[in-house]
Amino acid sequence: MSRVEELKKSRDSLSVKFLEFTRVVSKGKVAVFFEGEDEKYYSIRINTICPSIVWAGVNCKGKSNVVDMRGRIRLHETYKNYSCLFFVDSDFDDNSALSGLPDIYTTPCYSVENLYVTDSAFARVLSSEFGVSETNDENMCFEACMSKYRDIKSQYINAIEGFNLLIREIRLMERTGDLVGRLNINNVSIDDLISIGFSGITKVYAELSPNTIFPELAEGLEINLEKSKEYFKDKNGEFWYRGKQNLDFFRIFLSKLKKDRCSKEGREIFQNKGNVKLQLTKSNVISELSQYAETPECLRVFLESFEVRNQVA
Repeated sequence: MSRVEELKKSRDSLSVKFLEFTRVVSKGKVAVFFEGEDEKYYSIRINTICPSIVWAGVNCKGKSNVVDMRGRIRLHETYKNYSCLFFVDSDFDDNSALSGLPDIYTTPCYSVENLYVTDSAFARVLSSEFGVSETNDENMCFEACMSKYRDIKSQYINAIEGFNLLIREIRLMERTGDLVGRLNINNVSIDDLISIGFSGITKVYAELSPNTIFPELAEGLEINLEKSKEYFKDKNGEFWYRGKQNLDFFRIFLSKLKKDRCSKEGREIFQNKGNVKLQLTKSNVISELSQYAETPECLRVFLESFEVRNQVA
């Protein structure tokens, strides 16, 4: 698809979503705009922190579409003063132009997926889904799980660093026109990058050979990673590496932990067999684990400060 075709498709999509917005406000509801599946994370938090708000989500299918939709609404003679909420991920972008806008929330990390993989989120999953905590009679297993998770997660962060350096540079090259088109990074499987086990993480990709990760790229293409090394130098990979890979790692680790917990014999982590009902897939993990993910204080402040001015067209 050419750049012109992409722009036309984006404009057409925006028109469809604007029509959806008008239907939402015509019913007296607040329109809440998301860039993708993030509603699965935000919905429980909006309903908990702002229980009086009657709202409906609009999936804009992309960060730029959320930002463009906000611009269209705020310049519209009829709807410019309507109360709406807009949620976007930070990604690898410069979001300074968004930071002063009172109706748009930008994650304090790469994406909402990064809020799922903290030690405290993992501890909540252990307590609710695996039946172990630091205070019950299986507290030793809890400590063993926490220790193993911290160790394997640290290895994962080290192993996935090169991939993040590469994809950030690719995005920069796409913006400057040094690369034509836009790579779909979602096509990359976590299995093509790392192997995950209780014994450790094995890196199975080569960031200095981009074509082996992205066959669409020219064979022999060399990409300088030094600028991205500087960008990430003081950043915590748990929060600033690409969230989809981080959450995929978390999902696989939990699946292996579940298998260990449910095994009749040969368990590595748990002393006793237990029942774990958690069923995680790539498509449901954001919704299934939403209640355990972090709720940043800045999100709480953002939602608490929201006031409904006008909900009826």
